[in-house]
Amino acid sequence: MTHVEQLSAFIARVSYADLSPAAVEQLKIRILDSLGCAIGALDGEPVRLIRAHVEEFGGAPRCTLIGGGAGPPDRAALYNCALVRYLDFNDSYIAPGETCHPSDNLGAVLAAVEYAGGDGRGLLTALAVAYQVQCRLSDVAPVRAKGFDHTTQGSYAVAAGVSKALGLDPERAANAIAISGTAFNALRVTRTGPLSHWKGLAYPNTAASCTHATFLAARGITGPPLVFEGNKGFMESIAGRFEIDWSREDLERVTRTSVKKYNAEFHSQSTLEGVLELKAEHSIRPDEIERIEIETFD
Repeated sequence: MTHVEQLSAFIARVSYADLSPAAVEQLKIRILDSLGCAIGALDGEPVRLIRAHVEEFGGAPRCTLIGGGAGPPDRAALYNCALVRYLDFNDSYIAPGETCHPSDNLGAVLAAVEYAGGDGRGLLTALAVAYQVQCRLSDVAPVRAKGFDHTTQGSYAVAAGVSKALGLDPERAANAIAISGTAFNALRVTRTGPLSHWKGLAYPNTAASCTHATFLAARGITGPPLVFEGNKGFMESIAGRFEIDWSREDLERVTRTSVKKYNAEFHSQSTLEGVLELKAEHSIRPDEIERIEIETFD
């Protein structure tokens, strides 16, 4: 079997019954945390611009927009993912050579579940699939050092989660993954040098695009079946060779993700905790600080 066939078989195989109580609890926490982030971002400038974009171009009001209104699934994915991501306060997953924010997938999965008339168990299962795919690809196929953004692995995760939410058969799910993995490979410059709105909108764009691609696959559009291992595929062009046996994967990777206590980049969380402890212990006043020296990884 090709890698994409193995992955689509994994999507078809897993169900809510495969989730441990710990995974269910953590998924619920991630959803609540993400919705809190979304509500907090409603007045953000780029979020308002995305909202105006969605409202002007309209479309069938099939899926709820957080904060009111409705739109087609791909635009709901764009807007709701932008809300979750904009404050940079949502969860993180740390892998060797890669960091990602798997709750970036929530907006797309929510839209697909609502479109399909799914229930809460379906939502948790589809979200767990997206978490598992993104985190495991981050483990075995990091792309940051090669100049690509973590949204590159995210394209596979969105397609997988949305495919599960829609109940696609393995053939259509495989095509959704193949189209998304081929079409949406993003540059890391999004998060280096001077930052722009795109730092918070890169994954929402991936979510919307891959949701759109998955609906195309659901109608019968096909994609390159050797997207992973083929000539000029993901392995040869970006990630390098890697192995992952999807027949042995579970839905537990969400339990290894973390939510943020402070609204700052994830790797800074422990530093902020330490600074606040030092401030309390030594009664440090900011106006007494002359200089701060920082040593950090690359």
